Amino acid sequence: MQILIDTGATNTFINYKTLQSINQSTNLNKHSSSFVLADGIAPFHVLGVVELQILFSDQITTISAHVARNLCTDVILGMDYITLYNLKFNIRKQIVSIDLNNRQYQMKTNQNVQTEFIPVTLSDSLYIPRQSNRFAKVSIPISSISSHFIPYYQFSLCNTSFIPHKFLEFRNHFSRVTFSNTSPRPHFVPRGTRIGYLCHYAITQPSTKRFNHCKKSCGVTNALGESPDFHASNNTTCTNNQIQDPLCCATVNQIHLSTERDIHQLISKIHVKQQRDDLLQLLFRFHKIFDTTKHNIANTPIHHVINTIPHSPPACKPYPQPDTVEIMYNMIQEFLKAKLVAESHSPYAAPAFLVKKHDGTHRFVVDYKKLNLITIKDSSPLPNMEDTIQKLGQGYKYFSKLDLKSGFYQIPIREADKEKTAFTTPFGLFQFNVLPMGLKNSPPTFQKVMTNVLTPCRQFALVYLDDIIVFSETYDDHISHLTQVFIALSNRNFVLNPSKCVLLVSEINYLGHTISAKVVTPMKEKIQAILDIKEPHLLSQANKFLGALSWYRKFLPNFATIAAPIHAVTNLTKNNRHKFHWRFAQKQAFKQLKESLISTPLFLHFPIADKPLILTTDASGIGIGGVLQQEVDGYLHNLYYHSQLLTPCERKYSTIEKEALAIYKCFVRMRPLLLGRQITIMTDHCPLCHIMTKTVNNARVDRISTLIQEYNIDRVVHIHGRQNCLPDYLSRYPREQNDELFDIEYGLVSKTNSAPITSSTNNIVASMTLRPRNNRGNYNKSSSSNDNGNIYNSNLTCHSNTPDQLMKTHITSTFSTNNFDITKLKDEQQKDPLIQKCITQVRSNPQSMPFKIKNDILYKVIIPFRLSKTKIEVIYLPNSMISSLLHACHNDPMSGGHFSVDRTYSKLSKYYWWPHMKYSIKQYIKSCLLCQQYNIGRQKKPGRLSSISPPEGPFQVIGMDFCGPLKRTPRENRYVLIITDYFTRHVVAIPLPNCSAEKTAEALFNEYFCKFGVPSLIITDQGSHFRNQLLSNMRLLIGYNHIYSTPYHPQTNGIVERFNSTFIPQISKLQDSENNNWDEYLQAVVFAYNSGTHKTTKYSPYELLYGRSPHLPFHPKPFHFSFQQPNDYFEQLKKTLKLYHQATRFNIIQQQARNKVYYDRNRTDPIYNIGDRVLTRVHGIKGKLDPIFSPTPKVIIHTSHPIYIVRDEQKNIESRVHVCDLRHIIVD
Repeated sequence: MQILIDTGATNTFINYKTLQSINQSTNLNKHSSSFVLADGIAPFHVLGVVELQILFSDQITTISAHVARNLCTDVILGMDYITLYNLKFNIRKQIVSIDLNNRQYQMKTNQNVQTEFIPVTLSDSLYIPRQSNRFAKVSIPISSISSHFIPYYQFSLCNTSFIPHKFLEFRNHFSRVTFSNTSPRPHFVPRGTRIGYLCHYAITQPSTKRFNHCKKSCGVTNALGESPDFHASNNTTCTNNQIQDPLCCATVNQIHLSTERDIHQLISKIHVKQQRDDLLQLLFRFHKIFDTTKHNIANTPIHHVINTIPHSPPACKPYPQPDTVEIMYNMIQEFLKAKLVAESHSPYAAPAFLVKKHDGTHRFVVDYKKLNLITIKDSSPLPNMEDTIQKLGQGYKYFSKLDLKSGFYQIPIREADKEKTAFTTPFGLFQFNVLPMGLKNSPPTFQKVMTNVLTPCRQFALVYLDDIIVFSETYDDHISHLTQVFIALSNRNFVLNPSKCVLLVSEINYLGHTISAKVVTPMKEKIQAILDIKEPHLLSQANKFLGALSWYRKFLPNFATIAAPIHAVTNLTKNNRHKFHWRFAQKQAFKQLKESLISTPLFLHFPIADKPLILTTDASGIGIGGVLQQEVDGYLHNLYYHSQLLTPCERKYSTIEKEALAIYKCFVRMRPLLLGRQITIMTDHCPLCHIMTKTVNNARVDRISTLIQEYNIDRVVHIHGRQNCLPDYLSRYPREQNDELFDIEYGLVSKTNSAPITSSTNNIVASMTLRPRNNRGNYNKSSSSNDNGNIYNSNLTCHSNTPDQLMKTHITSTFSTNNFDITKLKDEQQKDPLIQKCITQVRSNPQSMPFKIKNDILYKVIIPFRLSKTKIEVIYLPNSMISSLLHACHNDPMSGGHFSVDRTYSKLSKYYWWPHMKYSIKQYIKSCLLCQQYNIGRQKKPGRLSSISPPEGPFQVIGMDFCGPLKRTPRENRYVLIITDYFTRHVVAIPLPNCSAEKTAEALFNEYFCKFGVPSLIITDQGSHFRNQLLSNMRLLIGYNHIYSTPYHPQTNGIVERFNSTFIPQISKLQDSENNNWDEYLQAVVFAYNSGTHKTTKYSPYELLYGRSPHLPFHPKPFHFSFQQPNDYFEQLKKTLKLYHQATRFNIIQQQARNKVYYDRNRTDPIYNIGDRVLTRVHGIKGKLDPIFSPTPKVIIHTSHPIYIVRDEQKNIESRVHVCDLRHIIVD
């Protein structure tokens, strides 16, 4: 039992449960009364009074005790007992004594009593301004208790925050305490922080002392038969040092003054007090992501990778900048301190320099042009800006924009690639630990990192490089969405730039547009920047002006009309740029375009979800155009304008094809707006009104109607041309453009210059200039002078490249792959044990060895030609230099050129020798991946002939294939479906207008199954007209097998392919001069083929089907036969057909054997195993300089020789390939 001596209690108390445990609850004198706890406020209720007898050192003491529930101990001896018995407590000796009957009795306190501590935690996050107090809600795991609260002493030491000692009463787990912040900085205490504890006393080991039982009224100790354990409490013995404080000094976060100032500045424009308070609480909770006082490196799963082609590391000397040396030194020291860079010993070295900004400060720049030249491009796309803008137009009322602080410097680099970022300065060589500006693949890496980090928030947050936008429909949702975004950023240790963040606004500037719940408009600053552009006098300046305007051309319905004079003088090829002239018409257009920006209301509406859209299109001889609108309350709202030039090929289309193309291009451009919405198409070309309900018998139009089936097109309506004015304008005065309107190079700078962009508004506008994709090749090769058509502002670059410099860079990057150093020959020979052994033998017996030593270098004496009497001396090349020499003599563009073994051997054998020289050259060239990809095989393709076993009779196995497209006939036929029986070689040819799945299934069923029956097996290629759901369902319904040939291996279905080569020349000879009536002769040619003797079967297909030869017009009168019985002819016919079929099958097998012998002669048949790495032949249209075999290796994952299934190692795509299209990768 635990007895507590409490000098702060006026009376003695006993726990009701303790009273029940000694069976004395019946002696309770029940009457309710109340006491006040030590705080002077909280009431304390008792149930009644009982007489207690306490055995103290063999003496019985008596006291009236109040009975209460939920005491913190069994018995509390208060001042009534202490005064009555003159109780004294010797702290040093831990002895309790009482005076009784003029004698003093002593007793030791229990040494096993320990203090238990109940942790007190903060229920909600708390922000405490500097030098102020705040009440806070706290909680404990016990539902109700009243006890003394003691704060952690480290709390005040580490955080200059003070919480007073206090007696706390907890009800339903909660109470309140006061926080005092005496420091000059605000504090933030996160939710769940342990701020202190409540004292609670417990006995760890019970005493073994026994006492006599007393039969008087209520003897608590006697009833238990145990000694009471006393613990004295004078409210000072529970010190903070008695427990291990789990609170670290960082629990309460001190907020830097600049961070607090930035946070208050960020919410200064929010005028609703509740919103301001909510945001303030949220921002201080995540104040670390707004702390810009130090550099942070994010903890991201994706690191930047720099993959380079085989090339010697580019190295340059530092640029001389004497005026900025001290500034650069200070910046380097700051980078080192922040661990953004580290000292390096890398073979790479790019020059670093400083660029002065408009505010007088400097930007640290590294010229990574040479590294970028050998870096393999990461083709990961950036998000489409137009899709992003349209996604925000779905009625969202609250927006917030977040900007990362020096975003690139927060992304780590893969450890193995850090040395590639090395840069040279006057103070030494350093390398980046984080992603620097100017690297080729920096933007796609940054985009991938941010997309990965914000994946859980993708429903309400969009990211474009370092710009994050959060959008919501309600205020509560927006606070929740911001919290989730902050959590995602905080978990990865990202830091935001509070000066560029915007929170809780109804409209926001994003990607050059101002976006609100209903409309999108161009940013006023961007429009003003365009208005400030001076009248151009050079072609490059005119292009910049048009490029800046084209960013907002969708807001100007008559843009193409007004800009036509400027387009007329800017659409010049490279050789005609000198013809640029700026005359009166161009001046007027320039002036009118500027006026349209301030006189026309520049806004487009966002579509309303439940209302249909109207797309009006038109086409002219040079271009196409369209306008998307929506009727709201009787008014037409303009949603999007589009126009573009037709290519020279498209200008040759017929009128219906151009009009259909206009519809298709508008659907492609406006896809984000059109998907999932009801659409009405308006066109002034009446034949297109039925494009969605029936075929038009035009391949291009029918294909377009198929491509737009995914859209919800309600109807196509014809309107008169006079009512179609706006699209007519857009089509007759279109702008030449690429299909990707916003397809701008990463970084918005020229590929030939990696300098950073300045913050000038004019430069930003100029950097948004667009170029057609087909002109980029020549453009990127041009220099950056002002008169060469470069559309980028020269102010954006830190220096320019002259043609001589570009040529020097090109030569260096092209011919610097030779790592062979002949000056190291002597040292390497001395390290080679074989050469040293040979040198020893030569010196001991020079006449017996075919070697000579000159200047301490070993030479091999050889005869250069078989019958030559002349001997020459060549260098004995050490083993360590063989690889670099072979690389130089084979891979180098000038000295090698990837030529054959004989050429390489011929070049090297005149100067060098080493053991097994030709074999090592052969193995090296065999293992060259480029040679394996590009070299043409002069031998037969690998893979031996595998013949299909002939069937037992007619129409069991058939092959199908399409021939065409041919010239359209008056009957609208363009294709021929060829069906060949594998046994009789009987052919059925069916002319068709197209090769769709529907036509194929219809012809197969009506013209073959209903006439000749259903075969057991059908063999076709993998064309979409055969491999589709319709024919698959028909196969299951009728019951036959259907197998497909290997892709790009027509030999699988060779019988049908062979007939195609026979059929085309024959029918070509019979058609008329216009070549469009071939279907009139088709059946006659097929009958002539079926009635002729086949070389393989030795019979005609007709004979094998009917048991007789057909009667032809030139045949004489047929013979007559007489049979005794009516069925004798039938029996005779069966015998004849049986003999024919037996002989035919034998002839087919014989011919297949002969074909196999001829085909397999001098042909290899490699066998591949699972896991082998191979290259696959590239099929389809390819250029003269394209590789013959795949540029990426593939792995065998399934074998069924001669068919293999391979998986691309990079794209993870599986494909089925015949052995003849495989080439084994040889690795040296």
